[in-house]
Amino acid sequence: MTTVNNNPFKPSPPTEDERDKMRQIQEIMGCDDAKALTFLRKKGGNVEQAITAILEDPGDEPIAADVNDDIMSQLRDSAATVAVTSPTKSGQAPSPPVIDLTADEDDEMSRALKASLEDQGPAFGPSNRAPDPNWAVVPSNVEVHSELVSQDDQAISQAIEASLNYAADSDNYDEPPLEERIRKGDSPVALRPTQSKLTYAALILHALFFVPQVRETIARFRPLSGLYDEGGVMIAHPPTSGPDFVLWSLLEIFVNMDFARMSELNVDEALNAFEASHWSTLIERPGDTSSEFYEKIARIIDEMLYTFIFSDHASGSWQRLFHFRYDSSDAAPTAAGPLDKRRDIAVVKVDIRGTPDANDLLSCLCAEFFPARYEHQQAIFEPSAVIAFQLLHNTAEGKGERQKFSYPTHLYLDQFMKENVRLARKKRSLQWQLYGEAEKLTQRKASLTRFNDRDALADLRSSLHYYENIAEPHDNEERGADIQSTASALRTIVTRIESELEAIDKTITSLRQQADTVFSCPELQRYKYDLRVVIVHDGVYGRSHLYSYVKQKGIWWKTLDSVVTAVPEETVMEDTVGLHLGAGPYFLIYSRSIPEEEEGAPSPWPESAKDIVKHNNQAFYELLAPEVRSNILDPNSPPTTPYIIPTPTDEDTVSSMAVEPPLSREDRMQID
Repeated sequence: MTTVNNNPFKPSPPTEDERDKMRQIQEIMGCDDAKALTFLRKKGGNVEQAITAILEDPGDEPIAADVNDDIMSQLRDSAATVAVTSPTKSGQAPSPPVIDLTADEDDEMSRALKASLEDQGPAFGPSNRAPDPNWAVVPSNVEVHSELVSQDDQAISQAIEASLNYAADSDNYDEPPLEERIRKGDSPVALRPTQSKLTYAALILHALFFVPQVRETIARFRPLSGLYDEGGVMIAHPPTSGPDFVLWSLLEIFVNMDFARMSELNVDEALNAFEASHWSTLIERPGDTSSEFYEKIARIIDEMLYTFIFSDHASGSWQRLFHFRYDSSDAAPTAAGPLDKRRDIAVVKVDIRGTPDANDLLSCLCAEFFPARYEHQQAIFEPSAVIAFQLLHNTAEGKGERQKFSYPTHLYLDQFMKENVRLARKKRSLQWQLYGEAEKLTQRKASLTRFNDRDALADLRSSLHYYENIAEPHDNEERGADIQSTASALRTIVTRIESELEAIDKTITSLRQQADTVFSCPELQRYKYDLRVVIVHDGVYGRSHLYSYVKQKGIWWKTLDSVVTAVPEETVMEDTVGLHLGAGPYFLIYSRSIPEEEEGAPSPWPESAKDIVKHNNQAFYELLAPEVRSNILDPNSPPTTPYIIPTPTDEDTVSSMAVEPPLSREDRMQID
């Protein structure tokens, strides 16, 4: 008999043919009946066109879970029916639908099953509520998180209070006693400015020393205005202005960091040479001033390298230290030349949005270099030895960034190189395909475990627990048989669902592992970069609220003001300080990977600069108390080359890096 639909606004029920086609669509897409029927009718009953339309549907509504036909048939075999509770009385909350698995009038089983599905009612089996010491009767499967919000509020309040209190004395610069300023072994030397407004700049200068390529380049720098003897000793005064002066100031800092026997050095004079801007308020991000300062130094050094030192004008090639050249992947290659502000960059700004699919450095780079449309793809034409990243924390939402942004210890840039564009596109497409398949399986998993915004699997387990452990036959054989039959059917259903979920989880894990290793091939692993520096802001203003991690000879060191301590690598990679205040790690420096023996090789510093450091070391030792000095081995005066320094005068200032050693030396000192 043909069903007549008298209401033109109400869709007619599906025919038997439509039901078969709907099942085909649901088996592939995992959508609900309404969506399958709607798209099927839109496409005139064509299943393939309906599936394509669903895939292209831009709607934001989540795909509703379908019900497995085998499961439904088994439920029907066990006389299962769906019954909705009657309307509640006025003033009462509506009850959720109740699945009556016994299909009889047994009040006890109906009440038990209904209770298992209610949000606020009792549940059979282990409790899923958070533990309460006053009601610790049922073991809990849930950790306590009730204090998280209050902890966040408390952290912000403490940070604001600390920031306000710190503003009054933020420029205080206290030098530790001399005996506490003795450098311990090969631990890094801290660089400290008198003004806290320049702490960020001191951390940048400090960081550059631990980038092997930068240290080696600066060690080989010799001012063009200088005069040298045959041994390479400068016999004229160092430069006092211009780019030569900036690089010579950086060289003096590096030599002191290499050989000084003091644990900290004042860098006011050097920062004056670099004309560093002030970071004076939390409104201005320290990452912005740090990037500006870093880019200024990078440009001076690279322009000097191109113009005076390593340039090869015949071939037009030169070794880029800080700036890499990028452009559209379809752009024609250009001959190497001087820096171009439009295409050469030293600091990559990374916008941290905190989304699960783009909360790591590599994902953000892929989003930048591999947009949805390939014609806008960017590529690196000429790589640099060093690359820096400024992490822009997103503070637009409430209390700021919550999720830790991750960055690797090693980074391969091959997939972003111009020479690998075609291969990288192919690999990227494969990776997207694998991730897409994993996402489909994730939706399939949701369809098996969720129904009407409930955990359907948990409800089934609760009902199974009731029939296996609570329901009693009360000496009624027929009732006992029904209980056993229902329990058996539920056990079969739960087992099948759990088996399928386990298989789905294994497949998802395998797909994601394959996707994560798509670029792990020799062709795309030639440009390896190692993490050298991480600079962190804890979200509050002041000199003690910026610190850095640097790596030296395989050991990570944390520098906070004048305190330098060794830390494990896990501390560097998992530091979550400042996340609740929209802060945290904000500046990363990577450089090309080189063998460890090259990283630890002595740098070719000019002898004149080394002699100045030795002079200052001796002056420092002379200022120490005799009982302290007697316990210190002076590495700058081995027995083979003794050096007797005259008594320091008032004009000799240990903290200054411009102190000249006496000119009447009988023997030049050896430090290395």
